[in-house]
Amino acid sequence: MDIALIAFIMLFPHFGRLPMYAFPFVVLGVIWLYLNLNKESFTSIGFRFADLKMRAFLIGGTIGLLYAAFHYWILGPFITHLGFKSANLSDFNFIRHHFVNYIILILLAAFLVIPFEEIAFRGFIFTRIRAMFKGSFIISGIITSVLFAAYHYQEGLGAMIAIFIFALFITWLYKLFKGNLWYLIFFHIMYDVFMLTVILLGKM
Repeated sequence: MDIALIAFIMLFPHFGRLPMYAFPFVVLGVIWLYLNLNKESFTSIGFRFADLKMRAFLIGGTIGLLYAAFHYWILGPFITHLGFKSANLSDFNFIRHHFVNYIILILLAAFLVIPFEEIAFRGFIFTRIRAMFKGSFIISGIITSVLFAAYHYQEGLGAMIAIFIFALFITWLYKLFKGNLWYLIFFHIMYDVFMLTVILLGKM
């Protein structure tokens, strides 16, 4: 049953024909129902409102900005230098030089898409795979990172390599911050803010 739900999480956002602002509610609702049937909750997979602290925002967000700068000036160009095409960012053309669309997308990402991805991948999928592999953090982290990269297949192979490295790093943060998803959420938000700003300015 865990594998079936993981497949649903991977596929539904792409093939469920729901807009960006709708599919997180559906998928998170299914995860919530599944957890409740197993006498668990979002708290048990690391999403606790009690952990929402300014420290998580400041530390997670700062690391996110630093990692985004590393990606933009070092990792991304290096992957391109190896012969892989740059990420397919056509889905984001609507924010190029359009500030209102940029703000709307950041709000959707910050309040819906990113919390969904972190709860679904680093919260649910990672913990399920870890249980399958008798608690192995490394194996579970690698598999979850592969799945997260595959989830972004539409951006192309070069982007998937970068996203796999991103996912490995954020999984390490999950361990560093003892399973507190808020650090990961703020890391991811500030990373996306940096990257979306670059797209807004026409630099990617």
